[in-house]
Amino acid sequence: MSNPFERRRMLLATAVSLACAATLPALAQAPAPAAVERDGAGQTLQDLYQAALKEGGTLTVYAGGDEVTQGFGIKAGFEKQFPGMKVDIVVDLSKYHDARIEEELLRKDLKVDVAHLQTLHDFDDWAARGLLLPYKPIGWEQIPAAYKDPQGRFTGLVMLTFANSYNKNLVPADKAPRDYADFLKPEFKNRIVIAYPHDDDAVLYVFDKIVQKHGIGFIEKLQANGVQWVRGTQTPRDAVEAGKYAVSTGTSGNFVPVESSSVRFVLPTNDPFLTWAQTGAIFKDARHPAAAKLYVSWTLSLPASSNPRQFPIRKDVAPPAGFKPLDQYNTSPEDFHAFMRDRARVERLKSLFERLIGPVQGISPLKD
Repeated sequence: MSNPFERRRMLLATAVSLACAATLPALAQAPAPAAVERDGAGQTLQDLYQAALKEGGTLTVYAGGDEVTQGFGIKAGFEKQFPGMKVDIVVDLSKYHDARIEEELLRKDLKVDVAHLQTLHDFDDWAARGLLLPYKPIGWEQIPAAYKDPQGRFTGLVMLTFANSYNKNLVPADKAPRDYADFLKPEFKNRIVIAYPHDDDAVLYVFDKIVQKHGIGFIEKLQANGVQWVRGTQTPRDAVEAGKYAVSTGTSGNFVPVESSSVRFVLPTNDPFLTWAQTGAIFKDARHPAAAKLYVSWTLSLPASSNPRQFPIRKDVAPPAGFKPLDQYNTSPEDFHAFMRDRARVERLKSLFERLIGPVQGISPLKD
């Protein structure tokens, strides 16, 4: 569901620029070469690449997201770095991917090699059913224990944060909504766009936190201030970017703004917000296990992970300039994982917010 692809596209561009470092002065001592990264079996990216080519050079990835374009950048970057490889990245809402995978398993016709999704509970279930291939990719030691399976059956691939967005041309920086109560201010009346919480578990988590802190009456006040509810978590961000609305919450964005963009992404000052490890796994019966290992290791390799647009997934990578480590903020990836595991509570909350807001309306964000 949510969208790691724009971030990865930026990471790939950064990795290419790092490879073009300026020549050192003649008398300067050359730095020691960086250690070659290896996976748990001692394989380098080059080793994995050669094995993937021998296997056939193809790969199918099911990626959680809500816009069809979200896989374009990662596909282009992967195929450019590994000539001869062809990767089919199928983007869909995570809740639809898990149903798609279940159908393929029942039909004994598994098409997916790698899945990376927001539906974290699926990985627990697939691991318990013996459906995942244990693999400790490149960068494994640098992934916090809370974001990976000890046996290597799944691992976090990228950290994602949902918080608040505003259009810098419509809202001054000092008036930007930080905490959720800010969305009740009169200046934002009829200028708010948010994804339906009962259509996306990540947004549902955000609204659960809102109700826990501000009470259920907050939803009525928010509704009274004029909210356009939409499907998909990129939809609100795109609408704010285009100036159709001024502010949103439950969206992703760059911690350090892209100057050419009109969107600014801000973290709450006091209120809790959502961060999680978008998790990936290789299926035991994958048709292209060598290519799958290459893809996962490439994603976690230091060049691809060294310039995060949000919190880093690797312990040896610093957060973006001006930001503190994740544990110094009011956010907990472990809490979101626990939330996702409690499916009975999730379903109760979906029913509650449908009652408060109304049924989800509109076509899939992948088809708009």
